[in-house]
Amino acid sequence: MKVTLDHVLWAVPDRDDGMALFEQLTGVAPVIGGAHPGFGTRNALSSLSPDTYLEILAPDPTQDLTGTWGADVAALSHPQMYTFCLACDDLEQVARQACAAGVTVDAPLAMSRKTPKGDVLHWRILRMQDKRWPGRLPFFIDWGDTPHPGTTTPGGATLTDLVVLDVDPRPLRALFAAIGCSVPVHAGAAFGLVASYEAARGRVVLT
Repeated sequence: MKVTLDHVLWAVPDRDDGMALFEQLTGVAPVIGGAHPGFGTRNALSSLSPDTYLEILAPDPTQDLTGTWGADVAALSHPQMYTFCLACDDLEQVARQACAAGVTVDAPLAMSRKTPKGDVLHWRILRMQDKRWPGRLPFFIDWGDTPHPGTTTPGGATLTDLVVLDVDPRPLRALFAAIGCSVPVHAGAAFGLVASYEAARGRVVLT
């Protein structure tokens, strides 16, 4: 089973403002992705490589946000790195490994969104839950036959570094090792995610 970094999520209270801010910081203009029905969110994208991309995640004002990811993002006071996603072609196997490592795993969930051109994209995700890291653990994705957004979305920035911070990094390092995640975990004053990018306007760090 191969596990690789798929995309990083930068959460913003307003999608259009987040797109404008990212372009201001990097010189790279993201493009609108679409909405996630039932999840209360919509997004914009920017390719980071053929295999990775940045997702600018925002609440969708046309959906009921009650109990959704959209409600969580809407409660943020400012844009911030939110989580990251790992690609895997065997969600059931990684679910077994995560359960063996002591975390709760939701059943694989089918998702879709319609692109601005009217195409419908389909994929499956697998989410992990643990009270030690509420709402911020990485999740897994299997794109199936859907073309990867890294190859279909304009870009211009490159992800140069991604690290997770935690007051006690050892338990999270052990979990990442168990699920095949190579993202490093460093000691920090609080749990968080730091991503560095190289773009037309130089190095940009999002925290």
